[in-house]
Amino acid sequence: MTEQQPKAIRIIVGILLMAAFVMISFALVLRYAGGWGVPYFSFTTDRGSSCTNNFTGYTCDKLTLADVEFYGDVDLPDNTQVVQGVYRSTHDFTLDARLQVPKASAAAGLKALNAAYGPCKAGNPSPLPAAGLSAPCVMANDDTVTGSSGISGELFTVGTGVRKDGARLVSLSVKSR
Repeated sequence: MTEQQPKAIRIIVGILLMAAFVMISFALVLRYAGGWGVPYFSFTTDRGSSCTNNFTGYTCDKLTLADVEFYGDVDLPDNTQVVQGVYRSTHDFTLDARLQVPKASAAAGLKALNAAYGPCKAGNPSPLPAAGLSAPCVMANDDTVTGSSGISGELFTVGTGVRKDGARLVSLSVKSR
C-alpha cells in the first residue's frame, strides 16, 4: 500500500502540472492575440489607442492625439483634445477625427493644419456646422492632383473654424486610395 500512495501523488502532481501549462499557454495567447492580428481580439497601439482586429484589418475607436498626428501626418499643438476619432485599416485606411484646439493655441493649430494640408480653399463646403463658427477654413485635395508629384495617394478634407470662446474646432477626414 505504501507504493500506491506515491504513485497517486505523482499522478495528481502530473495532472496539476499539465493544467498549469495549459492555463499559462492560454493566458499568453489571450494576452498577445490582438498584437498578432487574431480577429476580434484587442490591442493597444504604440501611441496608446485601443484597437480591435477584424477579418480584413483593424479599427481604432478611441484615438489618442499621437495617433491622429501619426495617421494624419500633422503636428498639432500638444494641448489639442481629441473629441472623437476613428481609424480603420484594411488594404486602405480611413481616418475621421473631431478635434478641439484651445484658444491659447488656436492660431498655432491653424498654422499646423496649413503646413500639413495646404492653404484654405474657397468654395468647398465645410464638414463642420457653420452656425456659431467664425473664420471658417476648408482644406481639401478633391482635385486629386497635387502640384509637383502628380496624383496624391490620399484624399483629405479638413474643416476648421473658431467658436465664440476662441477654441478652434477641427474636422479631419483622410482616406487612402
